[in-house]
Amino acid sequence: MGSQPSIVVIGGASLDIKGRLRRDFIPGTSNPAAIQMSVGGVGRNIAENLARLGTSVALISAVCEDDFGRAILQQTEAAGVDMSCMLLTGEQRSSSYIAILSHDGSLLAGLDDSAAGRAITPEHIQERAELLQNADMVVIDANVARATVETIMAICEAARVPVAFEPVAFGLADRFRQQVGRFFLVTPNDLEAEALSGMPVRDVPTAIAAAQKLVSLGVGVALISLAEAGIVYASADEVGHIPGQPTEIVDPTGAGDALAATVIYGLTHNIPLAESVQLGQIAATVTLKSPETVTPDLSLDYLYAQLEM
Repeated sequence: MGSQPSIVVIGGASLDIKGRLRRDFIPGTSNPAAIQMSVGGVGRNIAENLARLGTSVALISAVCEDDFGRAILQQTEAAGVDMSCMLLTGEQRSSSYIAILSHDGSLLAGLDDSAAGRAITPEHIQERAELLQNADMVVIDANVARATVETIMAICEAARVPVAFEPVAFGLADRFRQQVGRFFLVTPNDLEAEALSGMPVRDVPTAIAAAQKLVSLGVGVALISLAEAGIVYASADEVGHIPGQPTEIVDPTGAGDALAATVIYGLTHNIPLAESVQLGQIAATVTLKSPETVTPDLSLDYLYAQLEM
């Protein structure tokens, strides 16, 4: 490895297979659709977005030595992510994700096979402890096994390195409710926020209440995305809501990861929280308009140009 990366991301890396229906879904039969494949995985997406924003970032994930795995490694490294700590395994197939999208671009269902993530063991993390100890921030997604997360937290807490947590899905988020207060930043959507806070999230006021509850539990910054209703955020010092912006949805996959990555970039570069969330919303919006899981158009200059319009 070369120089110490500013941010270390630990989480999923997969191949995304996305099918957008050409008309209303009819169960029990074949449906005409436009199908696209791209590399994805929550942790990997966050890492690539951070690299495109200009941050030095390393990814710790696991892929199999198969065609999927090679594609994930090659495309992510080409985007500027340090892949020298990746784990190659022959015991698991590479992770994959299937998204079924309606003809208007909204997600009908997602199928996630992330078994390869179990190869990221506490021992694998311990061998890379120095990498975590010297990072400005460590980011984990909920695909990582709880025992491995415990090892990550112990290393980072001893070194006083803040940890950001992306919950990924309701069921995965619920596994971390008891330890949520140990994370500096959490970036759930409405359902994941319910799992982490134990409070209903139905609209902006209830989302703000849930975000404040998470802060009261010890979270430094709680960020809850509400789809078209926008984003709410809370810290010990401020609470805010960024309204949603109407936009055409080409593919929703990866929009939340772009939001999380941009806020992480902002918080590690001394950008005020409200401004970081505004930039994050722009990043999510441009990702919604892109057929790619991570839009190649993303850059810090692009985000600020849109913010000033």
